[in-house]
Amino acid sequence: MRTATGLRAWLVQRVSAVYLAAFLVYAVAVLLFAPPVGYAGWHAWLGAPAMGVATLLFLVALLLHVWVGLRDIVIDYVPITSARLALLSAVGLGLVACGLWAAQVLFTARL
Repeated sequence: MRTATGLRAWLVQRVSAVYLAAFLVYAVAVLLFAPPVGYAGWHAWLGAPAMGVATLLFLVALLLHVWVGLRDIVIDYVPITSARLALLSAVGLGLVACGLWAAQVLFTARL
């Protein structure tokens, strides 16, 4: 039998928040102290493989963070089970669509 303690959701929320904060601090630091100049500079910075992986991890962390937060809100404040299921399904499909779109943008921009 599986018991839901909420520890996994709590851990996902905290780990994703730490990664999101670290990535944003890095990005802001780069933009403040060594901003890319011109198209070539932006392309070199954003086109680097390490930056692509870091950005993809940022997107995954962001989507997981949003999912856990919205899921908890819906579970807490939508008492009707069928409405809760419909709303969670819509949120999940929307997040998957956003993730696929962001991945497409990220990987097609590398050409």
